[in-house]
Amino acid sequence: MNASPKYRFDPVDHNFMRIRGRLSPGERLQAMLAAREWVFAAQRARVQRQHPELSPEEVNLRVLEEIKRAQRNGT
Repeated sequence: MNASPKYRFDPVDHNFMRIRGRLSPGERLQAMLAAREWVFAAQRARVQRQHPELSPEEVNLRVLEEIKRAQRNGT
């Protein structure tokens, strides 16, 4: 049986790391914030699809609750 290894994170993309290494600290921070914004938008979109009756404020609260729960569970 040939099982693939289980990673907590994806293997390192060395080409991506070389490109990221050329960025200034400010550009790295900007890229990190853009990625964070994308993740939150994706989570909000998923919650909106699952619960179309919720207001935008309720959707945001639900996303924050999910994040807090994930942090407590260590995932």
